[in-house]
Amino acid sequence: MRTRNKRPLPSLNALQAFEATARHLSFTLAARELNVTQGAVSRQVKQLEEQLEVILFHRLHRALALTDQGRLLLQPLTRAFEMMQLGVDRLRNQQQDLSLKVHPTFAIRWLIPRIHRFQALFPKIQVRLTTSSVNVQFSRENFDAGITHLGEESPGVIRKGILEERLIPVCSPSLLRDGNRLNKPEDLKNFVLLHNNPNLKEWQIWAEQTGVKDLVLERGQVFEVDDAALQAATAGLGVALGDLFLIRDELDAGRLVAPLGYLPLKTGFYYFSRPDVSRETPGVEVFQEWLIKELDKDLSARQK
Repeated sequence: MRTRNKRPLPSLNALQAFEATARHLSFTLAARELNVTQGAVSRQVKQLEEQLEVILFHRLHRALALTDQGRLLLQPLTRAFEMMQLGVDRLRNQQQDLSLKVHPTFAIRWLIPRIHRFQALFPKIQVRLTTSSVNVQFSRENFDAGITHLGEESPGVIRKGILEERLIPVCSPSLLRDGNRLNKPEDLKNFVLLHNNPNLKEWQIWAEQTGVKDLVLERGQVFEVDDAALQAATAGLGVALGDLFLIRDELDAGRLVAPLGYLPLKTGFYYFSRPDVSRETPGVEVFQEWLIKELDKDLSARQK
């Protein structure tokens, strides 16, 4: 392994004073750049010369010129300071990044079409989204926050309910043509059910709460995420359960219809989840406040 020379380096201030002076060939301009006095820069350069036992500048009448030793030192110092500046800039930019793991249905149907509003208000906070139907595990994953679906409380994680999930059966209007009737819950026995999870849980709960018996869940189509099931419903493949808030645009546009009405099944919440230590991350607080205001605004508009 390569080891560093044991001889101590000159002070960083002295090296910085020399590098700035050498670029400008002026103590005055170097002092202005470094926000110190001209005398301080001149003294630091003189101390550097004494420590290195070399002459770095020819002091001419009202001018400076680099010596051969000065030119030898300038190039590596300039590269070193540029590398340090690059590292600091990267760190600052990284600190402004806000990494979020978001449930895909919420991301696709609500957040992504609106995230530009947040970026316009807070251009210095760069939001980086990762979508997954598996809720974020802060103990194993490096995310600042997450928009999670259902799940349980976890030690060291703060959860705030941001949207109550309210599910209704929906399908494409094309599915109801040619005499296919879906006027009451029992009529679902004649349709393909579209599941958003292999456990078939949501349709099972819906059947229990509506009193529908003998609904064969296993013969439906199974998808991994809500949005895939909803896309299949839009394409006319069957009937899916969709969140009333998140599919409102499709309902308003007529791409989906709710043949059994708008009485929803309430199954739980979407949450804004964050580790307790993120209290020290200003971007998390800013994003949470913006998210809640936007959701409240949308909810109020849709209730009118």
